[in-house]
Amino acid sequence: MAIDKETEAFDEEALAREFEGAEDTAPEDDVLEQVSTLLSPMDYIKTLHQTLDHPTFRQLPAHQQILYLQFLRHGQGEGKSRVRATIAQMAQWIGRTSKNVFQTRKQLVKAGLLRMTVKPRQFSTGQFEVKLLQPLVGSQLSPMEMAHRLDQFTAEDLVVLDQQIRTMDAKGRRELHEEVEQTCLDLQKSGFVLPDGTREKVFQYLAYIRLTGKWRIHSRFPDWTDY
Repeated sequence: MAIDKETEAFDEEALAREFEGAEDTAPEDDVLEQVSTLLSPMDYIKTLHQTLDHPTFRQLPAHQQILYLQFLRHGQGEGKSRVRATIAQMAQWIGRTSKNVFQTRKQLVKAGLLRMTVKPRQFSTGQFEVKLLQPLVGSQLSPMEMAHRLDQFTAEDLVVLDQQIRTMDAKGRRELHEEVEQTCLDLQKSGFVLPDGTREKVFQYLAYIRLTGKWRIHSRFPDWTDY
């Protein structure tokens, strides 16, 4: 059988880079213990659906999505908290060259979706832990109801809210954007078309609910019985 020498060299370059430690570092002591994560078939399906619908997952390029799902399958899907796999195995999982899958794995590690618990070395397989995407806590209100409530704000209210939003850290801002995306996606799945500016108003409304105490909300808007 003919061998594509260019592809072969391509793959060896990726493997060499991996063994040389060109990727993010892992703990020096090779921690191999597994934490039991045995899920019932229904719980695993629920986790899978939650992942597929999560805005963070939806924003990933297709090759990163496939590799992430494969790690999920070989980890939680088989009752393991960590997965041992070589670059060659990952390349077979997603049908890409070793160099490409090396970069894909590196991108997942950088994004915080995959953690290297044992660094790959020559004649030693690396070990990885998948970060599960947490379910988003949605509001009881529809995006249109949130936008309508924001229309009740005075100019002074909006100035104060803008100042509050500026104090949010990067993690809080990212989680809030994810919640907004999920809230709007759920409505669009039902066939609704969101008016222009709805996402921004939903973001501002949810930020207000998160950053403002319940007593202050009730004193300012006494007719709001739920959020």
